[in-house]
Amino acid sequence: LQAEVSSKMSSSRSFESAVIKAPREKVWGKIRGMDFAWWRLVQKTSVTTGASASEVGSCHKIDYNDGCSWTVRLCEMSDIDHFLTYEIISSTEALPVTSAVHTIRLRRITASSETMIEWETIFSNDAKTDVIEDSRFKRLEAFKDLAAACTA
Repeated sequence: LQAEVSSKMSSSRSFESAVIKAPREKVWGKIRGMDFAWWRLVQKTSVTTGASASEVGSCHKIDYNDGCSWTVRLCEMSDIDHFLTYEIISSTEALPVTSAVHTIRLRRITASSETMIEWETIFSNDAKTDVIEDSRFKRLEAFKDLAAACTA
C-alpha cells in the first residue's frame, strides 16, 4: 500500500461547555462588553478601534497577567442569539498557531434560571495537541471565574 498525503487544509476545534447558575441576561451582561473583567487571567482590556466595544469590526487589546497582550477583532455579535465571535489578529508574543477564532454562546436553560455557556475555538491546521489542551483548561478556568462573577 502506498500512503497518500492530503493537500487539503484542515482545522482543529476546542469545544467546552458548562452550566452557570445565573439567568442568561446576567451572564450576557458580563460577556457582551468583551472586557473579560471576570477572568482572573486577564489584567485589563481596551477598545483600540471602533466606536464601542460591541461594534462588529472593533478591535480590543487584551492584556494578560503573564505579560502577553492580544489584539482581537469582534467578527460577529448577536443580542438575540446571545453569542459573539472574535479572532486573534496580533500578539506581543509569538503564537503557536497561525489563526484562532473564538465563539462564546449562551443558551437559556428553560427548566431553571440557569445558563449554558459554550466556548468554541477553531484553530488553524498547525495547532498541536498541547495548544488545544491548554485552550481547554483555560476555558474551564474561565467558566469557574465567570460563574463566580455572576453569582457574586
